[in-house]
Amino acid sequence: MIEQLYNSYPTDYRLQDLLQTFSFSNPHIGFVLTVAGITFLMGYLEYMYSFALVLWEKSAPFPIWMHTFYFAHDSTGAIVFALAALANNNFWFFWSASGALMVWNLFEIFNLYKAITVERNEIWGHLYPNGQVTVGQAFWKVVVQIIMMIAIVNLFRVFMHDPYMFKWFIFTNVIMAIFPGLYWEQRKTQTGGSMGLAIVIFIGTVNSFILMNMWALSSHYFSMAANPWFYLIGIVSIAYSIRSLWKYRQLPAKPQLFNGKKRIW
Repeated sequence: MIEQLYNSYPTDYRLQDLLQTFSFSNPHIGFVLTVAGITFLMGYLEYMYSFALVLWEKSAPFPIWMHTFYFAHDSTGAIVFALAALANNNFWFFWSASGALMVWNLFEIFNLYKAITVERNEIWGHLYPNGQVTVGQAFWKVVVQIIMMIAIVNLFRVFMHDPYMFKWFIFTNVIMAIFPGLYWEQRKTQTGGSMGLAIVIFIGTVNSFILMNMWALSSHYFSMAANPWFYLIGIVSIAYSIRSLWKYRQLPAKPQLFNGKKRIW
């Protein structure tokens, strides 16, 4: 078992794997699309909660580096899938994935805008003697961080040999499972967090690592037999998503109302 974990590498996933899996000639395409649809839906719901929390409670559930990382990842993915579609007879899945990622980019731009205009003192105030951050200062901090994240995502995409972003995609779910709960715990308040969001994150994490997940359906590379580390990080991620639920309940409760609006559960 030790040798399998530390001294073996599965054969990489291939373009043909994705073309076959998401082709309408695949006899299991209905099941594949259902699993993929749930996977994408969970990601959208997570950002819907972020919208609501930053609008209602003036505090987002994700740290700023998650917004800049997801912007870098999703913009890269949108370009990668668009190029893959052009190179493969406009294969429908590649165009659909590219469009879905562009929608996510719009979500991220909105959250970054709110970070700059609403949350900037909370995020960067500790860096300044008076705790006050101008919009311009916050804007350039975001721009610099996005540039750094784009460079990191693309460098590691090459290092990981990840031509169609499928390895990077799973890291976005691992990060979502682990870091929001740690962020809420660091802030020591339920404000800006949400039990409903924690439940969505848990469901999305489980969906990403069950044996018939979107990745395993797409390529043998992501199967339990070929890639046990994929499922070991899944166990860790699910454990952290459960921990977030438990820790959130222990934090000081948020006010019942924010500017006349009910708190987000």
